[in-house]
Amino acid sequence: MMIKSLLIALVLLFSGHLSFSQSLPLIRANSEKISIKDGNNPLTRYWDHLNGKVRPLVYSIDKTNQIRTVIFYTDIDSIAFDVFPGKLYNFNVLLRGKDTCHVQLSTVIQSSIHNASGTSGADTIPFILGTDQYIHIKGKINHFRELDLIFDTGASLFVLTEKGLSKSKVILDGSTENQGAGGFSTERTSSRNHLELANLYWKDLPILFYDYKGGLNADGVVGYNVFEDKVVEIDYDKGLLIIHQNLPDLKKDYSELPARHSIEGTFVEATVQKDMNAAKGWFLFDTGGGLTVAVSGNFANKNDLHRRLAIMGYANVSGTGAVVNKTEIAILPELKLTGFVLRDVPVRLNVQNSDYYGKAGIIGNAVLKRFNTIIDYPHGKIYLKPNHLLNTSFEPLKWGRILGIAVIGILMLSVGAFLFVKLKRRKSS
Repeated sequence: MMIKSLLIALVLLFSGHLSFSQSLPLIRANSEKISIKDGNNPLTRYWDHLNGKVRPLVYSIDKTNQIRTVIFYTDIDSIAFDVFPGKLYNFNVLLRGKDTCHVQLSTVIQSSIHNASGTSGADTIPFILGTDQYIHIKGKINHFRELDLIFDTGASLFVLTEKGLSKSKVILDGSTENQGAGGFSTERTSSRNHLELANLYWKDLPILFYDYKGGLNADGVVGYNVFEDKVVEIDYDKGLLIIHQNLPDLKKDYSELPARHSIEGTFVEATVQKDMNAAKGWFLFDTGGGLTVAVSGNFANKNDLHRRLAIMGYANVSGTGAVVNKTEIAILPELKLTGFVLRDVPVRLNVQNSDYYGKAGIIGNAVLKRFNTIIDYPHGKIYLKPNHLLNTSFEPLKWGRILGIAVIGILMLSVGAFLFVKLKRRKSS
């Protein structure tokens, strides 16, 4: 789902009552807002709030399988750490000269735990592929009512909708600022929760709450962060998510799709082609997007796609914030993923000069559902095998509303936006 922009998953959560000594590093701040520079990524514009009442205040850094330098900035000070997987980095922030905030940067993966003792091997989570193109699974938050959840490879955090909040015992005890398709907004967060999916559960899980105002027919979104130390198999033929500890033996009918799994997200290489003209780019791998392909303005302009493709109409896309993005609706003759070719794919071309997360665009589940998929998160690899949906026709784009959930930051998961799309037919000249 399109929650995405720079990819910063910034999360508030409790992780127990740690004893912070006076010998911890101390920096100062006059404002609750902070920013983080993660690795070689530019200083993020996405902020969260210092909170002296949460002890410690934990920032769970996204993509914890990478070694890099992370710099934590306040409005007047900063501190840097060389971070390694599976570690905690503690320091204090003195807010306005009087309130001490205990802060912790965490690269610890919140690994799942088995409900049943003695369970070994792969775990299975049944799913239904909805008419909205999303992968729907059942789960519970805080041992309460069963929820309808969406598994989203493009989201880095658990997101609870207004429907899910009414069905679960969740305490919203924090806030975060995020950027959706239409700009910035402030959303509420919950710091310590219990998630249960089939025979697996997770403790102390952070949650971001977003009110879709009825725009998402689900109670919540499960991000990839709960599986970052696992291998996830998506079998559309059987309707199963299969969670492996290690990469299973692959048969000859699986092909490796060039992939990059980094602090920016999981991207795959795809080729868009018309006649003899082909253009390769890196696209966000997004099972949480009901769309086919969204192409960034920079990639479309660089490869002259606005002129080369048959434009069928346009869409005005808006989300959180006031910004409205104009896109053209076009038909792509060929989309190539490794050795597989899909023909006559409806795509959205962004008119503005912009990138999606610095890459070519997004590939959504209207395309991805055609392949049984194995995602090796620890090693950043993806494998595809065509399934019974491979040659099904693409649905034409319609009037109405579409949803985008976008991970927008490197340290903050931002729920992007309920997108209203108004399609208009171009007049023939």
